[in-house]
Amino acid sequence: MRITFLGATREVTGSCYLIETNQARILVDCGMFQGSAFADAKNFKDFAFDAKTIDAVFVTHAHLDHVGRLPKLVKQGFRGKVYLTPPTAKLAKLVIEDAEQIMKEDERRQLRPRLYDENDVTNAIRVFTSVKYNKKTTIGDLSVRFRDAGHILGSSFIEIEQTGGGRVAFSGDLGNTNDPILKPTAQLAEQDVVIMESTYGNRIHEQIDSKGSELRNVIIQTVKRGGVLLIPAFAIERTQFLLYELNHLVENRLIPSVEIFLDSPMAIKASKIFQEYPEYYNQEALRLVSSGDDLFDFPGLHETLSRDESKMINDAPKPKVILAGSGMMNAGRILHHLVRYLGDKKTTVLIVGYQAHGTLGRKLYSGEKQVTVLTERINVKADIISIGAYSAHADQRQLVKWIEAAAKPPSHIYCTHGEEAASAALASRITEETGILADVPRPGDTISV
Repeated sequence: MRITFLGATREVTGSCYLIETNQARILVDCGMFQGSAFADAKNFKDFAFDAKTIDAVFVTHAHLDHVGRLPKLVKQGFRGKVYLTPPTAKLAKLVIEDAEQIMKEDERRQLRPRLYDENDVTNAIRVFTSVKYNKKTTIGDLSVRFRDAGHILGSSFIEIEQTGGGRVAFSGDLGNTNDPILKPTAQLAEQDVVIMESTYGNRIHEQIDSKGSELRNVIIQTVKRGGVLLIPAFAIERTQFLLYELNHLVENRLIPSVEIFLDSPMAIKASKIFQEYPEYYNQEALRLVSSGDDLFDFPGLHETLSRDESKMINDAPKPKVILAGSGMMNAGRILHHLVRYLGDKKTTVLIVGYQAHGTLGRKLYSGEKQVTVLTERINVKADIISIGAYSAHADQRQLVKWIEAAAKPPSHIYCTHGEEAASAALASRITEETGILADVPRPGDTISV
């Protein structure tokens, strides 16, 4: 079995791996590069393989950096099936349809070329094939199964075994511990090699049990000073996580009365998909749902689907809380709110997820005092704070523990899906603490298992 690293290697986005044997050629993920004009240009480069020769694609989860180039793959001749868990299939449809609409708008406004069109998206969705956790799918001499990664609804790490050959696992993105909605990450089975994400490979999150009180304090401070709390949130999982927390704070009267706006059509639609799959919830979330509690709705919440509804948020009196996409602040409705409120010292911007290099979110997170938003140069006067415990990714300690808890230690680990420093830090920590050889591959490297 040969594995070639074709994305998310010494960087965070563009997840894509080619697995080849004499009887099969498959991909794990086919994601979009994100974060800068340079990253976007890489999406237009030819694949390092002939799309017509790929037998199947296995998708770890529905985020754009894992599914965003599937329509391009189909456009260039892929005729196999795309295997995903049932929730991932619905969420991925939502994600790539949204991506195509953004491309269409960018073409209209900025004459930017489109990576694919609506027909390509439709053709990609047509070959989606749902597979449940732990069920094996055979492609040639490869046996593939999805395991629960605990990252977002339906997310998986993928275990692949070759008949008479080796075994490899692709971690996808592993979830943060104690997610209030989802089940924890499953145990890793015996493997020869693990391809391991390292998004937070050089960081440790804050204590997970402090996040609720931190969010509560931020809201209380916002109300006291009559300001605006902006939360740029990833539409899938982080928004639902935050709605769950806000539900608890509001219904238990732990925060003052304040209007809360969910200004993300994708997040609103994603929440509806979450509600279709309670069997993926952990016991506590399932208990709440069974008791009749709507995890994602509460007094004071306003969902703004249309543009006109979104514009009406401007007229709502302060204080107010606005959740809007995108999570890295590189697109979406959050940009319009940043233009309006970023220069106000009564505003707080709460960062709740990873910010890729080159994004506006990364610039704000790094403390830049002047930024450009929608062509406007803005002096940053708002408070910029971050709660790492809200990240959907496991941190360094959690990643190492996942390896340590495996049924049997793998012989080799390759750290990907992280900036170079984060991948190198995780590789060093793994080798130091477990004795397992860990490396950081380069783009285009091929290994044999």
